Amino acid sequence: MPFILLPFIHQRVSWLCLIFGLAFFCLLPIELVAKDNQNEPTLVQADKLSYNQKTNIVTATGHVEVSHGKEVLRADKIIYYQNKNVVRAKGHVAVLQPDGDVLFADQAELTNDMKQAFVKKASILFNDNSRLAAANAQRYEGRYLVAERGVYSACNICVKDPKQPPLWQIKATRITHDNVAKNVIYRDAVVEMGGVPVLYTPYFSHPDPTVDRRQGLLSPSGGYNKDVGTFVRIPYYFDIAPNSDVVIAPVFSTEDRLMLSGSWRQRFTSGYMQWNGSFTRADLIDEFGTDQGSQWRGHLFGSSLFNLNNEWRAGTEVAFTSDKSYLQRYKIISDDQLTNRAYLEHFHGRNYAIGNMYYFQDLRPGVQLAQPFIAPDLRFSMLGEPGKTLGGRWSFDGGLLVTSRDQTTDITKQGANTRRISLNTGWGRQLISNTGFVTDLAGTVRLDGYWADNIPDPNVSLGTGFSKIAQVRQFAQADMTFRYPLGRSGHGYQQILEPIVMISAAPQVSNRDNLPNEDSLDVEFDETNLFASNRFTGTDRLEGGTRAAYGLRHTLIGDNGARLEAVGGQIYRLKPDPSFPDGSGLNSRFSDYVGRLELYTGPWFDANYGFRLDRHDFSLERQELAASGGAQIFRSNIKYLSVNQTEATTGLASSVEEGTLGFNSHFADYWDLSGSYTQAFQPTPGPRLISLGINYKDECFQLGVTAQHDYTQRLDLSAGTSVMFYFYLKNIGGIQNSTANKSPY
Repeated sequence: MPFILLPFIHQRVSWLCLIFGLAFFCLLPIELVAKDNQNEPTLVQADKLSYNQKTNIVTATGHVEVSHGKEVLRADKIIYYQNKNVVRAKGHVAVLQPDGDVLFADQAELTNDMKQAFVKKASILFNDNSRLAAANAQRYEGRYLVAERGVYSACNICVKDPKQPPLWQIKATRITHDNVAKNVIYRDAVVEMGGVPVLYTPYFSHPDPTVDRRQGLLSPSGGYNKDVGTFVRIPYYFDIAPNSDVVIAPVFSTEDRLMLSGSWRQRFTSGYMQWNGSFTRADLIDEFGTDQGSQWRGHLFGSSLFNLNNEWRAGTEVAFTSDKSYLQRYKIISDDQLTNRAYLEHFHGRNYAIGNMYYFQDLRPGVQLAQPFIAPDLRFSMLGEPGKTLGGRWSFDGGLLVTSRDQTTDITKQGANTRRISLNTGWGRQLISNTGFVTDLAGTVRLDGYWADNIPDPNVSLGTGFSKIAQVRQFAQADMTFRYPLGRSGHGYQQILEPIVMISAAPQVSNRDNLPNEDSLDVEFDETNLFASNRFTGTDRLEGGTRAAYGLRHTLIGDNGARLEAVGGQIYRLKPDPSFPDGSGLNSRFSDYVGRLELYTGPWFDANYGFRLDRHDFSLERQELAASGGAQIFRSNIKYLSVNQTEATTGLASSVEEGTLGFNSHFADYWDLSGSYTQAFQPTPGPRLISLGINYKDECFQLGVTAQHDYTQRLDLSAGTSVMFYFYLKNIGGIQNSTANKSPY
């Protein structure tokens, strides 16, 4: 099958053959094809090529392939009638477009102006695997492809029975594909599900699969919410520019009538910015049960990030709501505290610096202490090269923190106004002996300067005593960690046993003085900080004294991928440390025991269990379990949490115990069923949440319904049932529940 350059035979023949393929089937106008591709070399491949000089007919037969640039036209036979200026292609006609679309036909005829064409049994396979087919089709003006008695679907054809109708399809008396406006337009259309008609519409249109985004209505969402009743959300998308768009979504509900929500996104050369929010005029019952009447209520979330240059970048994070119950009432988020932040970062080699400004909004019910306004919060970190300083690496960290609160007699406004400067110099090195001992050496020297006022006195009732302070705190600590990993291999497994001992030497520190405490309010002792140099979470509180942490880490790995990991240990102090609150497990000479077990036996089962045992009687002070097991057809899971805790601000002891049982079942192809049940045991026993959902998802269709009953009740939020559902046809749309734009529901 020789390749023949077109001028050697007859340049018009293959040129018109190519133009035929592009003119009739093409996604580009004929005028652009002729202009842009006229300098491209054209190749023809065929079993036989002939030219009749008497009739001026050129015929190519047998596996004919015409390629011009990135376009390829194939057919069993192509005939060009020079006298009539007509091109005919017969048998397995196919055109492969540069964008991946493939167009098929049994035969086609093209007029001499290259703008009109007629095709029998035409079909288009779009690059996303959707299909458009028709008994007959015509092309007009090099732009419109009109299919008579056409069918469109984005579903795959059944391999076992190709004649079986797809899961869904749209049949229409006429389907028009506009390759300039990128629209697919239907007249007298019927939507079929499994071959059964379910919907008729005289007119319908949607963008063709090549369109990434298009201004217009998006898929609506709807359902039932226990607080707002039945609702429907109808979003409209505005395509402002290639780097900017807006979504406006009115929400209609039986209780609040109308809410308006929306989002805006814009991408810049050096960064991005996005905002979303909502507002409504609705009745407000506050957290104390007082009816505030009709109020303007809403929320605003946003973020931005800009790269100023290769070393500097700046950003913001905004989260604000009008009242404590708004976000949960409209199912936006369930957070109980919002953080607003503006920051500036600097990166240079191993060095890092950041400046922050914070504003917090507390959404917890009841009376809460005032949240601080932080401006600025400056931090920097410098890290030396390894091995350059006494065989190890040095580090230097520092920071400046300024917080402020209103100074009033209102308990919700009380709190310290703090100015703090911190400097911390450290050094670390690792030594490995010939016998396998691993020794980590570390030392730190730090200096903290405080100037604060309006500090609540911890020795008197809350709200009745305040003090001022100007103080410098010096602190030094040395740490030595010894590890001796022991490993062996057996038949079908590998085992590692690693005893660990960490010795810390530091002066005793009294944290019960009048120094303000902004970032170390809570202490949680578990296996993750068993070998930490400071178990307080922040800077304001220090863990001092001479102490030793000791424990054991064990790992067993099977050749089949099964794995068992365990870690546990305890802390011993030369002197008790009253800085830690009661119930933390850390304020005596011997701490509580902490540990964790992780088991993975394969895809069918895994479990994770963490615990803290009382040092005296081994009673469980904290335990958490997460486990799941089963196959795809049915897999169950369990979560359990039990903890005895002491509130850092009030000093009151309490117990929290809660468990969740759930399952997920992939009971059939494309079908999933899931459910969960959450039960509280302490402090108030009773059910908390029940959820059940069923979903269907394949390559072209999605359907799902989720129902849940929330037993949690506040004076400003009611318990009840919510139902969410979605229905989606690929490329067409539907009723879809989505939180991509922070949907209120």
